[in-house]
Amino acid sequence: MGLTFDQLFPGRFIKAGEMHGKPVTLTIKSIYLDEMEREDGTEKAQAIVTFKEIKREWALNRTNASCLRAMWGDDTDKWLGKRVSLYPEADTSGLAESGVCLRVKGSPDLDKTITAQIKLPRRRPIQKKLEKTTAGKDEQAFADDAPVDTETGEIKSEFVAAMESDDDWKQEEL
Repeated sequence: MGLTFDQLFPGRFIKAGEMHGKPVTLTIKSIYLDEMEREDGTEKAQAIVTFKEIKREWALNRTNASCLRAMWGDDTDKWLGKRVSLYPEADTSGLAESGVCLRVKGSPDLDKTITAQIKLPRRRPIQKKLEKTTAGKDEQAFADDAPVDTETGEIKSEFVAAMESDDDWKQEEL
């Protein structure tokens, strides 16, 4: 399989399109607020999650934050050190450029399945099942065989070299 659209433009945040359709389990290192620029130029506080396993971060949306809250409570200090299993899901909002978004599947740290009630502004509440997951090598979408280096967020040189050696690929002048 070639690179996904999200893998072509790695950045500060992890993206669903980089996961090759597989779940990934990561350990929460910290949660903080950062001022992020919106499309209209204004700034808004955004919750950011960092992980022990990778340097790239996760921009937390309300749906996913509600899932974390259902698993571990209101106090984000209690989320630290917990493992969260993320998976790519088709984006029904139309906001994701790649057509997929990250969602919380559950955690290996859960004792049992939890049903979370997700209440978003101006929408009907939805129920989300959060499962006890297993964290295994086969789940690690950001593993060493992934085209994106988990430490730097850059596309690995061997994948760039493979693209450049492909006869069908041509460098176009901009």
